[in-house]
Amino acid sequence: MRQTSYFLTSTLAVCLASTSLHAETSTLARAGSWEAFGGTTDNGTPVCGISSSPEKRYFGLKQFGNQDTFTIQIGDKSWPIKDKSKYAVSMRLDRNKLWTANANGMHFNDGDPGLEFDIRRSELRKFNKEFQSSEKLKLMFANGMETWNLDLSIARKVSAEFAACIDKIK
Repeated sequence: MRQTSYFLTSTLAVCLASTSLHAETSTLARAGSWEAFGGTTDNGTPVCGISSSPEKRYFGLKQFGNQDTFTIQIGDKSWPIKDKSKYAVSMRLDRNKLWTANANGMHFNDGDPGLEFDIRRSELRKFNKEFQSSEKLKLMFANGMETWNLDLSIARKVSAEFAACIDKIK
């Protein structure tokens, strides 16, 4: 009887732990290929984001918890990415100054390859202003991966929900 009770208690504990660690996000607004979303990550951290998934690609701008940075995650199913390797990325919003980063190679939960880098706190205001006022975002990669162009004019239609979500988690 004790063994059965212990097994049931252990099983229940594992089930409760696994459900509490499950990511829970919901779409707050959608326009074209863009959406604003909010909720929690797999480890329960609050997250707000704005993303687009055109042509088997992914671009996401995320705020995790009350961090002082934005995280940009990009992915393309065809990329030969190695986890934790560094990849040079350049990003231009309309005709503004070029943003450069050494992105970290990673794989999303679904196994798709991606890159991730942060926009520093000291640059958030400038980046946000450029992102909100620009029509196009161009991503360029030093290792020969194909250049991307994203239409940002539609992203503005969901950015108010993204901003409201961030206000709630701060």
